[in-house]
Amino acid sequence: MKPRNIKILQRRGKDLQANILNAHTIIVASTTGSSANHVVTVEYEPDGVIRARCTCAWAINGGIACSHVIAALEKLAETKGRTLSFWDERSDAERQKHRIFYLTGGRRQTEPGVWITSRQAA
Repeated sequence: MKPRNIKILQRRGKDLQANILNAHTIIVASTTGSSANHVVTVEYEPDGVIRARCTCAWAINGGIACSHVIAALEKLAETKGRTLSFWDERSDAERQKHRIFYLTGGRRQTEPGVWITSRQAA
């Protein structure tokens, strides 16, 4: 399930604390419970597809690109001196003239996803 407003989730993701365990596992603090954390796992495909899953209720019920996944990807990008932007449509991402990735949560290529652009951090 694709989110309705990716820019709101992107803003929420910037406020979340994320800690990298390794290149594929990130722990993201929950805003709903001070002692709760969400585990985000990330897989990278050679064709620019990123598959990310989270333990939050939204993701467990088929949602992709939750704020926890966004926070995790931003944290990973930060370690490489990059910053990310998230887009509903490929055409919006292409207009940015930066490297493009496709984010999905599932194993099937037919599942809807969101587009990510990556640029050098300021």
